[in-house]
Amino acid sequence: MVAARVLIAGGEAALHELRAANGDVKVVGRVRSLNEAEQAMRALRPSVLVLDVDLTHHEGLCSLPALRRASPETAIVLPPAADPGPRLVRAVHIAARDSERRRENDGLTGREREVVRLVALGHTNHEIAERLVLSVRTVETHRSRIQHRLRLGSRAEIVRWALERGLLDS
Repeated sequence: MVAARVLIAGGEAALHELRAANGDVKVVGRVRSLNEAEQAMRALRPSVLVLDVDLTHHEGLCSLPALRRASPETAIVLPPAADPGPRLVRAVHIAARDSERRRENDGLTGREREVVRLVALGHTNHEIAERLVLSVRTVETHRSRIQHRLRLGSRAEIVRWALERGLLDS
């Protein structure tokens, strides 16, 4: 099993517990605020963010969507406020497995994969909307999310990605 790459936001107790996990967990960074966590997630792309509950009390849970956008494939674990103990290590392992599964499956919905396929086949947003019975705006939204999630900047990159995954074979 590959060590879970963990970013810790807050929590001294979480840091000690995860460092004692004997190689199952690799702590890639520690930050002290949600703003720092957002920046670190963009840069480090950890498999798991351990988010101290006390930190969320000070800065608010409304920061979670921004954290999710910073690194959509990163799982977020909120350990117990008291002594996290071995439950935290188990939670990190479970979250890391789920995060890896999302990465393997590229994190796209079936609808998004169909949009990728049609874009790669050269269809316009309008043609895709008609074919899938969606509004053009919905297709644009799907396409924007797909490109952000997969870090693809152009139609050519979408085509290459779709070819590599066999989406154009059917």
